[in-house]
Amino acid sequence: MIAFFITNLLMSYSIIIPIHNEEKQIPFLLKNITPLSINHEIIIIDDGSTDGSLVHLDRCSFITLIKHDNKLGKGQAIRTGLDIAKNDKIILFDGDMELNPVELPTIMVLNKEENIDVVFGTRLNFLSPLNTIFDFGNFLLNGFFNFLNQSNYSDVLCGCKAFYKSDLAERMPYSIGFDIDVEIASNLVKNKKRIIEIPISYSRRSQSEGKKLNVLDGWLILKRMLFTLKYKKKAP
Repeated sequence: MIAFFITNLLMSYSIIIPIHNEEKQIPFLLKNITPLSINHEIIIIDDGSTDGSLVHLDRCSFITLIKHDNKLGKGQAIRTGLDIAKNDKIILFDGDMELNPVELPTIMVLNKEENIDVVFGTRLNFLSPLNTIFDFGNFLLNGFFNFLNQSNYSDVLCGCKAFYKSDLAERMPYSIGFDIDVEIASNLVKNKKRIIEIPISYSRRSQSEGKKLNVLDGWLILKRMLFTLKYKKKAP
C-alpha cells in the first residue's frame, strides 16, 4: 500500500489553482505547495486580481503563472489551466485556503490499473445543513446532483478534484463560473469513470473574510446540472 502511494505521488500531476484577490492567503499557499513543485506542474491562474496578489505570485519562480487582465470567473480560470496543462493527471484546487494544501498528496492516488479514474475531495465531516445557508445550499444541490445522476456522492461541489485530462477529451468544460465543479463531476459520472471520495479538511470563510461564492451562484450551479442532464439524455 505504501509503495502504491509513493509511486502515484512521484508520477507527475498538473495542479491547477484559480486565484482572485487572495493577497492574504497566497503566502501560506505558496509555502505549502513548494515541495510539490519538484515533481509536479503548479499552474496558478490569477483571475484579474485587484489587490496585492500578483506581488506575491510574480516573485514565485516554481509556478506557471497565467494572468487574466479582467475577472472572467473561476470556470474560465480552470479552463485556461486545462488548456496549458502538460500532464494527463490533473488536480483542481481552490486557492482561497478554505481547503488545506498540505493535504494535496492524499488525493494523488489516480491509477487506472487500481480502478481509480477520479478522486472527489469531500468536506462531509465539516459541513452541516444547519450551520449556514451555504452548507444548506450545498446539501440541497449535492442531493439534486445525485438524484439527476443516480449517484451517491457526498460533496460534488468541493473545489478539490483529481482526474485524467484525457477522460474529458470528448467534452471539455465550458462553464465560466462556480458551476464548473458540477459540470466536470457530471461529465465524469456520465462517462462511467471509477470515482472514489477522500475526506479533506475545510475551514469556512464568511463573505466579510473574502468568500466569493454567493446565493446567485447557487442558481447558476442548478442550471448547469439541468443542462448537463439534458445533454446526457441526448447522447447516444
